[in-house]
Amino acid sequence: MAKKSKQSRFGNPAKAAADVAARANAMSLRDARLDRAMEALSPGFALWLESQGSDDAGIDMSLMNLDDFFDMYRILEPQTDAMSLAPEAVGQVLDAATAASPQSTFALRSAVRDYVGYLAQASLWTGTHGELEELAELFKQPAWPGLDPTPNRDALVPPLEGAGNDDLLERDSATDGDLVDPEDYDFPEVYVPELTAELVAATVDGSPLWKNIESILAWVGGGRDVTTKGALRKKNRAEAAAALTHSGAGILDEAIRSSATPAELEAETLNRLKLYWYLLSSLGLIKFDAGRAVLPSHIKERLEFEESRLELFRDVLGQFIFISTLAGSEPGSYTGWHVDMASFMAECATENPPESALLVHALESPETVHPDLYILAKNVASWAAEGLVAVDDHVTVPPAFRPDLVEMLKEDFPVKAVGPGAGLDLAELRSAG
Repeated sequence: MAKKSKQSRFGNPAKAAADVAARANAMSLRDARLDRAMEALSPGFALWLESQGSDDAGIDMSLMNLDDFFDMYRILEPQTDAMSLAPEAVGQVLDAATAASPQSTFALRSAVRDYVGYLAQASLWTGTHGELEELAELFKQPAWPGLDPTPNRDALVPPLEGAGNDDLLERDSATDGDLVDPEDYDFPEVYVPELTAELVAATVDGSPLWKNIESILAWVGGGRDVTTKGALRKKNRAEAAAALTHSGAGILDEAIRSSATPAELEAETLNRLKLYWYLLSSLGLIKFDAGRAVLPSHIKERLEFEESRLELFRDVLGQFIFISTLAGSEPGSYTGWHVDMASFMAECATENPPESALLVHALESPETVHPDLYILAKNVASWAAEGLVAVDDHVTVPPAFRPDLVEMLKEDFPVKAVGPGAGLDLAELRSAG
């Protein structure tokens, strides 16, 4: 992770954020040229991504991330050449994005890496070969957002089975970008209490995740303009983000706001909007037709009935858990980041969930803690914002969400449920209710 003391070429973050806002209302000739160049390049890039195995939702997200990247990049390089990127400026953008949202930076980094790869393979790159090599090296480090290539992350992972504290201190870092075997780790047991259909329904109805899904679907309404690949147009982003009014981050959000710059907060808002747009598009809650995002008729019908609404929510919840713990993984292939996130989330669903004080401190004073703890705190804050965890003195996964948490993680990690609700089928619970 970039050191917080590193001088940023963005200068005054508040001014940088204001510059971005100003461009939305008064586009310069340079910006117009860049936008025109990207409109011309985007179809070819989308086809290239498709040839690499990306699905429509992944392509949409890559294009939106690339758009956000250039919004920041052209602050550093006003005379932007869309077919030649300055490595130093790219690094500055990634550093700034990491400070705002470590979890989302992985997607941003991947989009820019893929874009540069497309330019090179299509013989469209106008920069030097040396710059390509520098960018290739930049995209290698780190494998996960904000993590040093070889950090000491023992404090963030569950202990190896049978290992004492001395073993943990002596062993090499097994949780950096290298692959690890989850079976080598002793995962917490998820405690599922007795659940009722009424409790599950009430938890879902009160969830910020579901409230925001309903709000942004209402905003989409009869249709909203999108790009040819389904990305929100800039003119609509602020209004769409304003629909995401619900949050459960509480004291973690207060801690973030006490130390974050205006530019970092704006980046978080955009990242949250990208998350929701991805959830909507990847799960088929919206479809794209003739340059418009619209609600499919069958989704409108499902939203009218409680049982089908609950099924939709569980789809959204499962996808969010996957993004938060398994993004970038392949079956049987995991890094320490995956172990860290999955094990900590499981710990939040135990009878003895972790306390929140250390995370609050990390967000209030990021320069005083290990970078890995700061990254964990930022990620947990993103879970809390959507209600995946509740935060007071402790960080706790709501009991109603624990069966889905186990269901989502059990095929990849040694996670098991205990307690009177272990093994409960929520669909059968609804039928019985």
